Amino acid sequence: MSANGEFLEQRWGKRVELDVPAELKTSDGLSFEASVKNASVSGAFVETDANLPVLARLSVHPFARAGEGLDASVVRIEKTGVALEWLDPGSRSVPALLSLRHNPSMAGRFSR
Repeated sequence: MSANGEFLEQRWGKRVELDVPAELKTSDGLSFEASVKNASVSGAFVETDANLPVLARLSVHPFARAGEGLDASVVRIEKTGVALEWLDPGSRSVPALLSLRHNPSMAGRFSR
């Protein structure tokens, strides 16, 4: 963290542009609609109206696929959403999320 309270975000790998509807789940049971706008092997930017603090831990569950979510931590807050860093970048779920860029039928959908 810098002296002015800003966090340095560093990404591994290339950012993949996405528009994947998802659900964000917090450890205390709250759930929010979101859309993963881009992702890399180290994190993602997620559009959401959720008011999440920096360093909040959550799980990202894309509606396009069943299974485990991707555990993440909020590293930056923007007007339109949050930047996340994956807690386990080596998880098989990360490449599965990145592969959703090839599924145009999921773009913009918020239903399962």
